Formats: sequence, C-alpha cells, structure tokens
Amino acid sequence: MASVVDEFENGGFWHCRTLNKWMLVIVTLAFGIALGADVLYELLTSSEFPWALGVAGLLSLICVILLWICVTYAAAAGAVILVLALFVDGIAYSVLLAVLLTGLTAMTATRTFRRVTLGIMVLWAALLGAGMDQPSAGLGTFVAVSVLLLGAYGLGGAFRNATNARLQSKQDLEEAEERHRESVTAERESIARDLHDIVAHDMTIIAMQSRAAQLENTPESYREAVRVIGDSSRAALQDLRRMLALLNPDQGEDLGSPGSATELDVRHGLRVFCQRLEKLGIAVEQQVTGDVDSLSRSVNAALYRILQECTTNIAKYAGEGAHCRVQLSIAEQVDLTVTNTIVEDRVGAQWSSSGAGLIGVRDRASAFGGEATHGIDADGNWRVEITGMKRA
Repeated sequence: MASVVDEFENGGFWHCRTLNKWMLVIVTLAFGIALGADVLYELLTSSEFPWALGVAGLLSLICVILLWICVTYAAAAGAVILVLALFVDGIAYSVLLAVLLTGLTAMTATRTFRRVTLGIMVLWAALLGAGMDQPSAGLGTFVAVSVLLLGAYGLGGAFRNATNARLQSKQDLEEAEERHRESVTAERESIARDLHDIVAHDMTIIAMQSRAAQLENTPESYREAVRVIGDSSRAALQDLRRMLALLNPDQGEDLGSPGSATELDVRHGLRVFCQRLEKLGIAVEQQVTGDVDSLSRSVNAALYRILQECTTNIAKYAGEGAHCRVQLSIAEQVDLTVTNTIVEDRVGAQWSSSGAGLIGVRDRASAFGGEATHGIDADGNWRVEITGMKRA
C-alpha cells in the first residue's frame, strides 16, 4: 500500500485536504476583523466612504468564505483579488489574505500548487512594495510581507507534516489490524485442519475396526478391535492435548519432550498408519528414498498430517483387499505419492465427505512451496501426489 504522502502528492494540481471547521471559523473571523479595521481607519481619516476598499474587501471576504468549499479554488480567486487590491487604499486585509492563503495552501494543497501559490504571493509582495511612494518604504514592505509569507508557508508545512504523520500512523494501525485478522483467520483454519485430521483418522480406524469385528464375530476379532480402538482413542486424545498445549503453552504439556517431538515425524507416521491399514486387510507397500533426517520438524509434521489424511481416505474408501503404495522421495525437494486400488462395491459407501481433508493436504503442501494433485490415474487407481515441497 502506498504511503499517505505519496497518495496525497499524486492527487493532482487542484487536489487539497479539507480544512478543520474550527480553523475555518477562526480564519473567517480574523479576516473580517482585519477588513473592518481597514474600513474604520479610512472612515476616520477621510470624509468619504471608501467604496473601492469596501468592494475589494467584500470580494476578499467572499474568497475567504470559498475556503469552506475548496482551498485551492479560494487561493486562485484570492490571487486575482489581491491584484485588484493593489489599486485601492488599505493593505492590512490584503496582506492578511495573502498570508492566510499561503499558509493554508501549504497546509492542505499538493506540492506543485503550494509552491506556485508561494511564488505568486511573493511576486504580489514585490508589486505591493513597488507601488509605494517611498523606495525605502516599498523595500521594507516587500521584505516584511515576504517574511510573513515564508513564515506562513513554513508553519503550514509543519501542520501538513503533522497531518501526514497522524494519517500514516492511522493507516499503519489499520494495516496491522488487518494483518492480525488475517493471521487469526489463518490460525483458525490451521486448527480446523488439525482437528479434522485428528478426529477423521482415529474415528475412521475405530469405525472400521468395529465393523470388522462385527463381520468376523469371533472373540479374537473383538479383542483385536478393542485393542486398536483403545490405541486410536489414546492417540486422538494425545493429539488433542498437544493442540491445546500449542494454544496455551503456559498450561500445556512439554512439547519439547522427545516423545511429542517424534510423534509427528513422518517415519513414525509411516509405521503407525501403514500398520493400521494392514490390520484392516489392506496390503501396503512403502518406498522411502533420501535422508529423512534432513527434513525440518515443521516439514515432518506437515508430511505426517498429509499421510494421515491420505491413509484415512484409503481406510474409508478402499476397503479390505485393496492395495496401497506409499512413495516418499527426499532430495533437493520432497515428493510424496500415495496410490491405492479401488474396490468397486465400496466406493463412497456409507461415508460422506466435505473435501476438507484434501483441501488441508493442498494447503499444507503449499505452505512449504509444494503442489498437491489428486484423482484417478491411468491405471484406474486413486492417486494423491505432493511435489516440490521444501525440506525446511
């Protein structure tokens, strides 16, 4: 996002900020008082009413009121009125008008306009001094008015810089709040993916073991099912505790302990998940090439969760008698391919899917620079392929 200064300066020649209402009231009153003082002075020193001064002052007052609409328009009108004011008596109101317009444009207008305005006002001060009878008085007037103009320009610039700083701080705060909202959303999505992976995998294994025990209907099958269900339940509970510890590290278990550090290791996942598939009657083939130890802990955890989701889907949809092949290749990049045959009479049977698991696979792979694809391959097998993941 562009800075506040860049956005403001790129606004165009006539672009300007709106003046504060209280400042507009003060400026209008100050100019009205200065104009009234000039008119009163002329009335006291002359027997006739200063009609030319009154008309010029009225036009100048209209110019000041125009500040309420747009500072740059008021400055353009004011420059014309100041030229007319050179030919009438009374200079207090015209000098004040020039100083006000210079300061206000320095405060609210873009760089080109405020510099042009300053140049015009200095030229007007030179013409004002040149029109005086005494050269010394004219020079003194020019110097004095120029100092006032430069002072007003500098003061207006200081206010402009303060406004830029305030608006920039506000923009930075809004950007920080937006980044915070995005990080909170991303964290929620990450937690949702982890919850899905934990619950979906272990509940699937529990359901499959229960069904297998019911079909075999033998004491041995029931004992094996109870054992696997107990193991899966404990694993799910431990994963949930680990997640709660991540959310509240001050009250959770020690995540730096060796046990919790290795449980999200992809080698541990290969061993546990493949054993569970084999107990469901699914033949599993593993192929690992490369140095697993070269993977960072975060990549290990991501591959663990990806493998967990893939094997959960195999348990759901492949069924007993299916064949699964897991290939993990670690070189400059990490590739993981999980392929399984499909048993026709079990495709989608009694299982609903939100697609959240495959979305989680894609997001985890993308987080480490990888790409995930899935679908039926040329041999009619279901294939999930992760390519191009970084090792760290």
